[in-house]
Amino acid sequence: MNTLVTGKFALEVTEDAERDRHLTVTVEPAPGLRGADETAQAIGRSILAQLRRLNSEFADYVPPARQPPVVHLRETGDPDYFPPGAKNSYTKA
Repeated sequence: MNTLVTGKFALEVTEDAERDRHLTVTVEPAPGLRGADETAQAIGRSILAQLRRLNSEFADYVPPARQPPVVHLRETGDPDYFPPGAKNSYTKA
């Protein structure tokens, strides 16, 4: 997985039209890698596996259908999320 991403990411809690909340993870892909559904899905599976492994409350109390994170890939150096030279904040308000 580390060849697909730079390691920079931002976490957000977002709401859909029904006001259900979702964990949204915005990830910076490795330079030259174009965002692809397969990459986002692989990242989402990896995040979900670790959340379930490390957080029993998440695994036991969040309904299984709502557990998978929403993963967005942005361009490398995206000025809104990953501006070059800036320290990553990891959370977005």
